[in-house]
Amino acid sequence: MLHNLARAAAIAAFVAGTLLAPVPAQAGGERSANVRYSDLNLASATGKAMLERRVASAADRVCGVANEQMPRLIAAARRCAATARESARPAIELAYRNAANGQLAARDMSVTVAP
Repeated sequence: MLHNLARAAAIAAFVAGTLLAPVPAQAGGERSANVRYSDLNLASATGKAMLERRVASAADRVCGVANEQMPRLIAAARRCAATARESARPAIELAYRNAANGQLAARDMSVTVAP
């Protein structure tokens, strides 16, 4: 169990950050946001739904979905957001498994959303 916790902590450290704090896009730089979930009970449907909403919101922000007005750019932003949500899926699934096994989230656990 400690091995699994250490593994989860290592993965979480890789994706650690603050609640929905997008990293500003640099010219040619990578855009990402970290979504914290330590305040959620991921063993519950409500907690899982909240994490999914947070990830979707972060993906939309990282990809500028709300900022685009041209149809071609809106479609590209939506594709970017879908890719960003999928980039977070492995960490989300690990968090769900850990919660199902009774492992509590550390105070600073988060998932990264990036296109």
